[in-house]
Amino acid sequence: MDTGIYVALSKETGIMRDLEVTANNIANMTTNGYEGEDLLFTSYLNQGTAQETNVAYANQATTYRDISQGTMQMTGGALDAAIEGSGYFVAQTPLGLRYTRNGNFAVGPSGYLVTSEGYPVLDQGGQPITFEETDKNVNIHSDGTITVDGSERATLKIAQFNKEQFLQHTGNSFYMSDIPPKAEASNFQVVAGMLERSNVQPFKSLTHMIYIERQISETNNFINTMYTLERNASNTLAKVYS
Repeated sequence: MDTGIYVALSKETGIMRDLEVTANNIANMTTNGYEGEDLLFTSYLNQGTAQETNVAYANQATTYRDISQGTMQMTGGALDAAIEGSGYFVAQTPLGLRYTRNGNFAVGPSGYLVTSEGYPVLDQGGQPITFEETDKNVNIHSDGTITVDGSERATLKIAQFNKEQFLQHTGNSFYMSDIPPKAEASNFQVVAGMLERSNVQPFKSLTHMIYIERQISETNNFINTMYTLERNASNTLAKVYS
C-alpha cells in the first residue's frame, strides 16, 4: 500500500507546484507585458520488485511561457510603447541586461529614458537614451526611432531570440538570457501611446485554480483512505497472530 501513497504524494508535489505557478499568473494579471506560465508534467517509470510491477510516478518536468501577444491598451502617453510581433525592449540593470515587453517608459532624474522600475532603456548601440529639459514633442515611430522636435534622437533596441522559451523570468515583466539575441530584429512594429497588457486569461486561470484545489482535496482523501486501509490491515494481522 505504501506504493500507492508514494504515487499520490508525487502527484500532490506537482499539484502544489502548479498552484504556485497559477497563483503567480493571477498576481500578474495586471502587469504590463507579463507572459503567463504553465507547468508541463511527465511521468517516470520506477523499476518494480519481486512483489510489484513497474510503477509510474508523476514528474514535474518544467514550466513554459505563453508567448502570445497580450491585449493592446491605448494610453496616449508620449513615452509609452508596445511591440506588435516578437521582440523585447532592452534595459540595463545592476544585474546585467534585462528584456521586457513592458513599454511603460518615463524620463528619469538623470535624463535617461527608463522603465517603470527606473532602469535605463537602451538604444541600438547599447547606450542609454537621454533627454534634455528643453526637449519637447517626443515621438516614437514604428521602427523604434525616437524623434525630438522633428530631429532623430535614438532608436530603441529591439531584441529577438531564436528560442524565446529559453528566456528566464527574473520578476515582474523582466527576462534574462544566457544566449545573445539575433544580430538584427525584423518583422515587428513599435506602437506609440499603447501598452501591452498581460496575456494571462483571468477566467481560465481562476478556473484552473478551482481545479487545483479539487485535485488537492481528492489526493488528500485518497492518501487518508490508504493510511486507514494500511492501519486496519495491520490491526487484523496483529489479531490473527496474537
